[in-house]
Amino acid sequence: MSEFRIHLGKEIVQDLWRHKLQLALAIAVLVTCFAVILVTNMTRVMTSTQNDLMAEEDRLNIEWRHLLLEQGTLAEHSRVAALAMDKLQMARPLVTTEKVISQP
Repeated sequence: MSEFRIHLGKEIVQDLWRHKLQLALAIAVLVTCFAVILVTNMTRVMTSTQNDLMAEEDRLNIEWRHLLLEQGTLAEHSRVAALAMDKLQMARPLVTTEKVISQP
């Protein structure tokens, strides 16, 4: 009886060579799977970043509106007049004490 020994590595390579189309298709499927995973992850990251930026925009818009209201309040004539009278002891001049200066 003759002993016949099969070289396993050589058989695997020959088998893969015989089925090269199926091997190429399997590799293409794997590459496509990894590409889908990568694109999905990138989309999730970009969506999360967009949501964060939109929340920041809303926060800044609210702050801007509050600042406009504060500016309007601080610039109001009656408030400025009240502060001048209270803190600086300013008063409107009386008509009798007014002096009109005219240029020659």
